[in-house]
Amino acid sequence: MKQVGDVRMKQYLENLKAKIFTKKSISWKSPKVIGGSIALMLLLGSGIVYLNSTTSAVYVVVNGEKIGLVANEDQAEEMVNHILSEKGAPLGIEAKTHDGITYSPTRIKNVEYRTLSEETLAEDISYYVDGVMLTVNKEPILVLAQAENGEKLLNDFKEYYARPSDKNKVSSVSFEDEVEMQPVEVPLEQAISYEQAMEKLKQGNLQKVEYTIQENDSWWLIARKNDMKTKEVLASNPGTNEDTILKPGKKIVLEKVKPYITVVSEGIRTDTETIPFDVVTETDPSLPSGQTKVKQAGNDGQKEVQYSYVQKNGKVVSQTVKDEKVLKEAVSQVIAKGPQRTKVTVAYSRGSGRVASGLSWPLRAGITSYYGYRGSEFHTGIDIDGDQGDPYVAAGAGRVVSAGWNGNYGYSILIDHGNGIVTRYAHSTKLLVSAGQSVSKGQTIGLVGSTGRSTGSHLHFEVIINGDTVNPLSSLR
Repeated sequence: MKQVGDVRMKQYLENLKAKIFTKKSISWKSPKVIGGSIALMLLLGSGIVYLNSTTSAVYVVVNGEKIGLVANEDQAEEMVNHILSEKGAPLGIEAKTHDGITYSPTRIKNVEYRTLSEETLAEDISYYVDGVMLTVNKEPILVLAQAENGEKLLNDFKEYYARPSDKNKVSSVSFEDEVEMQPVEVPLEQAISYEQAMEKLKQGNLQKVEYTIQENDSWWLIARKNDMKTKEVLASNPGTNEDTILKPGKKIVLEKVKPYITVVSEGIRTDTETIPFDVVTETDPSLPSGQTKVKQAGNDGQKEVQYSYVQKNGKVVSQTVKDEKVLKEAVSQVIAKGPQRTKVTVAYSRGSGRVASGLSWPLRAGITSYYGYRGSEFHTGIDIDGDQGDPYVAAGAGRVVSAGWNGNYGYSILIDHGNGIVTRYAHSTKLLVSAGQSVSKGQTIGLVGSTGRSTGSHLHFEVIINGDTVNPLSSLR
């Protein structure tokens, strides 16, 4: 552009000179010629001075406002295009703008010329994207910058929870909610990338609500009312613990994560499960009273179980056993023990058999310690992992034989289910039933704790048949 401006100026001066000297009716000696020559020389001189002391440039004009100078229009356009590319790069797109951007040619004094920086220009431009908005039950959740990734996001989110494999044959996947993708134009800062959108959907919506403490509330009861765990309620209120006194009328915060979208999947899953070995105790008169020894080591078996299931966001809400196949039989552990000289009798019913059928899990969680020998000590039940204050239920209907403190068991409950079957629940932080009370299967009877001889919060669960403990895993369904 600078060269074009200089050429035009020179051409103008040449044309002016030609007009003065081509007048045939005027002698070169004429005063007009002499005066014209002098004027031309002055004009030529001033033109040369002007050309040497100025520079051609263009103003970048945004929405009618001059932002700054650049050398030429090509440079200005290149700068604007680069800015749009850089702004959209984190989202994998090129940003757009509705701003009116024009370029105005000019000449300026050399000493005044300052090139407009890209950073300065970028601040004066507004940006937008043509994306898609995800709505769930008519509520806007996010705007995806790349519209073509809308369906991919929804399909990938379904697969994230369905997770089909050789052992998980998924028959259907759907959204429980009304999910829609709608084209939308939004400011650049309101749009997010595919990766950011997927992470947001996975994490869910963290909601904070205030809860007013009621009379007779406890941390456990507040958790139950709000479908939370005690540890989640405490974590929402830093500085509190289970011993913190709750004052009626005081407000606390509850932080709950609610999924943006609920994915419902159905299918057939095949699991390989352990068949726990049973422990059989035999009296050996040759052994001193109370002494035991292992006559036969026990070995777990293995079975293949096929379930039909329904799950929501990866959590099973219902399942039914369709088929079972034993891959390896379990081998019972045989324990010989010396005769008991003094037998303590507990008033419970008697029956026959070594397995208590029909018992359900008192607490759904992982097992931290199994039935059988732990080093030199024999563990008479299973330890089910749990947090302080988690509720547990009766494994079957029956009558409470005892409920209270019981030495190493801490606060524990003993329930007689009839036919010689008794269950024990130990190390509780709180008991919700009393001796002599009838309970139903699945009724909440106590809260997990760590009382008595315990190294951490858990539920110690025993199954006792005709006075002898058996492996609870053989009876639980």
